[in-house]
Amino acid sequence: MATEKAESTRAKLIEAATGLFRKVGFLAATVDDVCSAAGVSKGAFFHHFDSKESLAEACLAHWCQMIHKMESSASFASAADPLDRLLGAMDFYIGVFESPDMIKSCLAGTTVQEISETHPRLREAANACFVSGQTRFKSLIDAATAANERSVDSESLAALWLATMQGALLVYKASRDATVIRRTLSQIRELIRSQVTKAGA
Repeated sequence: MATEKAESTRAKLIEAATGLFRKVGFLAATVDDVCSAAGVSKGAFFHHFDSKESLAEACLAHWCQMIHKMESSASFASAADPLDRLLGAMDFYIGVFESPDMIKSCLAGTTVQEISETHPRLREAANACFVSGQTRFKSLIDAATAANERSVDSESLAALWLATMQGALLVYKASRDATVIRRTLSQIRELIRSQVTKAGA
């Protein structure tokens, strides 16, 4: 029971901190804020994490795992046609960001914008999230191009998709125009589709 309680407390801290970091940023959120949001004591916090930075590292690792799990369980992942999987993956994210309940913020992107020059551990943790997502998307492109007998720079296309998502979220934060996400990602979706399919397809 003690182990289960400890795991539950740690999970609460990670969940609460992830939400706060996405909304107000790593620098603005305090340990007291996290404890209040998680409903745990400060002593419980320091039982699990020696600093806010250590907590943020755990949040980023969990974020990376959660995104991977979300993609794996999405309907596009089981599509038989590699092109359908690729297009479905992009449609999936366009749909995710359109949900009114979704915080339009990526934990890795929000964090690294703040701390890239000051917290190398968090920068590396955020980059690991980006690399993981980009690698998975590249594999979707590679499968689609192989099936369609095309040859493209899949690494650059995967990086473009990642950069476009992060950029669209940033522009949304400034403009509060949620349509910018769909419009931007839809343009990149069409560009990628044209690159991986045969002419006229």
